[in-house]
Amino acid sequence: MTGSGRIPEFRELTNSERSLLERLLEQGTPRAKVYAEQLSQVTVVSRCSCGCPTIDPAVRGQAASPGSPSEILSEARGMSPEKVQFGIILHAREGLLSELEVYALGEAGAFTLPEIDRIEFG
Repeated sequence: MTGSGRIPEFRELTNSERSLLERLLEQGTPRAKVYAEQLSQVTVVSRCSCGCPTIDPAVRGQAASPGSPSEILSEARGMSPEKVQFGIILHAREGLLSELEVYALGEAGAFTLPEIDRIEFG
């Protein structure tokens, strides 16, 4: 849900979010590796209001504009603990990690991320 339906939420990444970002950067496009150095300085500035685990990161407190052009760094898919099939896209905008988009493949209510070993990368 890019750019709308966001709830401000200023916090550190959870361990599962950090692990997911690390793996997405490792398994992503050749350009994804350029963004790996930002990971140690990433915090969360907002989340999606629909109940999915989509978050918007900031790097060193700086968040990209949600409407700016997106570069897709990595994609994955999986099944949540609530049995929701989902896709994941890691976006960069304005040279910053900018959105960890997690979307249901079909109708779903709120759902959470599974353990990292339950996510298919690439």
